[in-house]
Amino acid sequence: MIFKDTWNHIRSQNHMIPSPLANKLGVPVLRTIFANTLIQLKRFKNCRPRNNHEKDLIKNGFVVIPNFLPTEDFKKLKQEFDLLMSQSEHVNSGDKGLIKINIRPIRYSQSDELPAMQKFSKNEQLIRLISVGEGKKPFDHLTRFNLENYKFVNPNKDLDQTVPFHADVHFHSHKVFLYMSDVTEKSAPFTYCKKSHKNTFDRLWFELRRGQLKDAHKETWRIEDHLDKKFFKDYFEKKILKQEYKVIGPANTLVVANVHGFHRRGVASEGARREMIRATFRYNPLGPVGERPHIFKPKYS
Repeated sequence: MIFKDTWNHIRSQNHMIPSPLANKLGVPVLRTIFANTLIQLKRFKNCRPRNNHEKDLIKNGFVVIPNFLPTEDFKKLKQEFDLLMSQSEHVNSGDKGLIKINIRPIRYSQSDELPAMQKFSKNEQLIRLISVGEGKKPFDHLTRFNLENYKFVNPNKDLDQTVPFHADVHFHSHKVFLYMSDVTEKSAPFTYCKKSHKNTFDRLWFELRRGQLKDAHKETWRIEDHLDKKFFKDYFEKKILKQEYKVIGPANTLVVANVHGFHRRGVASEGARREMIRATFRYNPLGPVGERPHIFKPKYS
């Protein structure tokens, strides 16, 4: 039973395994190497990078494309975005209501009356970027995405749990942001550690040493939770946090990021807003088939 539970956790999305022995032996590091090697092999077979944007995503872990949509297409998309967001209200989120969020999920099956949304979900350039990153065959359309509007009521770096650097999962996984309004340094921009998605010696050594901590088996995605010892703080800042990049840009900027790399939401100024369309793509190459999320609609089914 213990072996079965450990095996299930090894195949899960968790960074660490609820087994101090497995963590100390470096099992999470071996799993990361194996999972990401599988994705790289699938990428070689299914969808190799063929232009600069796709190559930048693989090389740097993220890509930023200003003026992503034609002006008229973005204008129509913004109109539909504003209409849908006006039909719902902001709700408190985060610690002590520091942030108010208005989120509206959109499914492709519901988009017949939203032609601009439907056209966006079938954007060939976006689909290529996701397919290259995930190592999947090109698909027909996004099955779902969120419309989001953040309002920072009283930002506080110590209380906002998403400010610290973190990596979402132990394998290559991607998030997409299309800015629907201008994003400046005051509006909590998405911040990424360039090339931190790669299984370099520094990254793997950091993960191995993190597994040696006494409480490493207690799952957490926040790096700060493992920086109580001077070694981890110094090593992370000197070896991993080499190129912190704040992704600011005008409306109609597309961001695709590999969230196996370290990233965070920046610190906002009070009263700042951030509007965007966001989609998450997470396909665990080690997970049981029945538990893998169906986030892709195949082109030929």
